[in-house]
Amino acid sequence: MNEIPLRDIHLPEAVSWWPPAPGWWLLLMMLVVLVLGSVFLWRWVKHKSLRKLSDMELKSIVENFNQQQDTRLLLSQLSTLLRRILMSYQGRNSTAAVTGDDWIRQLNTLAHENCFSEEQEILLSRGQFKRELDFDSHALLDSCEHWIKALPRSQTRVSA
Repeated sequence: MNEIPLRDIHLPEAVSWWPPAPGWWLLLMMLVVLVLGSVFLWRWVKHKSLRKLSDMELKSIVENFNQQQDTRLLLSQLSTLLRRILMSYQGRNSTAAVTGDDWIRQLNTLAHENCFSEEQEILLSRGQFKRELDFDSHALLDSCEHWIKALPRSQTRVSA
């Protein structure tokens, strides 16, 4: 027999785990996008804009007033809410100690319009210290709601 010099059978090299196939790269990218997207979605759902939170707080105050009909408590809660909103927009240092007409001026400046009547401005600035309170509570609530809707769009987002 003719013996032809043949080389022995060579087996292919073992399949390496690196580099992965393109499908694995695509799956990894989709997983990263899914995780990052869910984190951003969670933050977006959990945090609300300052205007939305203010509106929710005002509705809570209205509901409380409808149950108790206490005008002194209503005026106190509205003044506190307006001051908190103002401090959130303009900072604590510039608004915390401001009272009276300067406070009302800051409220109107923030909303870029006069949302309160002259009687309501006096009531908000000095009404808590009066012995007898007689005012149109629904008109004051409407003015506060109008002021909140007139607030500028804020980039500030806070936890709900």
